[in-house]
Amino acid sequence: MLKLFTPNYYIHTYDALTADFLKKQGIKVLVCDIDNTLVPHDVSLPDEKVKGFLKGMQDAGIQIVFISNNVEERVETFVKGCELNNASFYPFALKPLPKTYRRMLKDFQVDRKQVAILGDQLMTDILGANIMRFFTVLTAPRVERDLSFTKFNRVFERMVFFLLEKSGKLKKGEFDA
Repeated sequence: MLKLFTPNYYIHTYDALTADFLKKQGIKVLVCDIDNTLVPHDVSLPDEKVKGFLKGMQDAGIQIVFISNNVEERVETFVKGCELNNASFYPFALKPLPKTYRRMLKDFQVDRKQVAILGDQLMTDILGANIMRFFTVLTAPRVERDLSFTKFNRVFERMVFFLLEKSGKLKKGEFDA
């Protein structure tokens, strides 16, 4: 059961993830959560650092895809602000449910072993991606403030982190990179 909540890679911030590392894992598609992974949930556009990270991934041959449980307008505004070539996005994804992930696999015609998910929540990003058997990358949240639904998820997340630490699988704040 805890395996479903255990990321393959745990990082302090999104930009600790490198294209070289992903390529060594056989990754061709990086699926990024937006809110509190790349920017705080109340920041509508990416800053230059986020744009540089995403462009660097794309320049290295890794396809960037955005997935979010947020509404289409918010996701589309953010994605347009990234100024990427051919960036796809999936708003209102209902993570951790697998429906959107399955659609994404069909749309991109890639094997699930070639997909990595970057997100900040165990209860949505990591659980959903692990159900699909994608490579999972957990990052610490950008900020402590959350939307009310996310605050609710964080209560359960704290319990899962406690169990992961007790089992020796993962300790909150002890990052791989």
